[in-house]
Amino acid sequence: MNALPPYVLVVEATDAVREPLERRLAERGHRVEAAAAPAGERRPDAIVLGLGALDALRGRDELAAVPLIVLAHDRDALLDALQRGAHDGVVAPFDVAELEARVLAALRVTARHDGLVEANLRLAEQALTDDLTGLANRRHGERQLEREVALAVRKGHDLGVLRVDVDHFKAINDVHGHQAGDRVLAEVARRLSDAVRGGDLLARWGGDEFVAILPATERAGVLRAAERLRASVASQPVRVNAAAEPVTISVGWAHWAGDTPGDLLARADRALYAAKDAGRNTVRPT
Repeated sequence: MNALPPYVLVVEATDAVREPLERRLAERGHRVEAAAAPAGERRPDAIVLGLGALDALRGRDELAAVPLIVLAHDRDALLDALQRGAHDGVVAPFDVAELEARVLAALRVTARHDGLVEANLRLAEQALTDDLTGLANRRHGERQLEREVALAVRKGHDLGVLRVDVDHFKAINDVHGHQAGDRVLAEVARRLSDAVRGGDLLARWGGDEFVAILPATERAGVLRAAERLRASVASQPVRVNAAAEPVTISVGWAHWAGDTPGDLLARADRALYAAKDAGRNTVRPT
């Protein structure tokens, strides 16, 4: 998808200033709009404004990172505007070429700012995401479980936890190699994701183990969710190199009973071992 062109808003400017500025910026492919204030969902990338609009626009939180370029009648007015929060400006008589240059410089600042914000958001997401499966990672899962237990304590909500382990995963790695094992884990994660509800959190806990956190779910609902996840993985073989391998999971589940996040996970873990002892490809509660 192509990036949107830079958007410049012109507020309280005379036609003699606005029209040539619009024309020059439009020739560069920029979108220019004249209005008393920003309208619509898109935030301007720069605003050219008269002194009368400075205080009103400077006080709007959604415009905090938008450069404001002031049209001032003299040097003292420009200095005052800069002290009041303007980022740049020009002094009358206005040179449209100078104003255009200052707008373009402001647009470069906005582009760098937006790029940094986007990069930081990506880094924050990566810090909470498992690279192989795209699921939440253990760190994210542990934080979410702490929040859900706190909500359960305060409001008496039901809460369920599932611990999931891929059956005989070591044998898959030994026979087909670790790259094939990674593909199996990614496919298991996809099937599990398809089987959880929208409000549930599925996390890769490490290796071939996953944890599902089920807020506002009564005991019977936790059992249904566990069976749904088990069936989703066992529904059909997974292609591993040239072979179609049957892949199954064991699931242990626990329903919150006033215990800490760690104790709740430990109970689900004991149930998981019970499921493995029962022959795997099965579900067991605590």
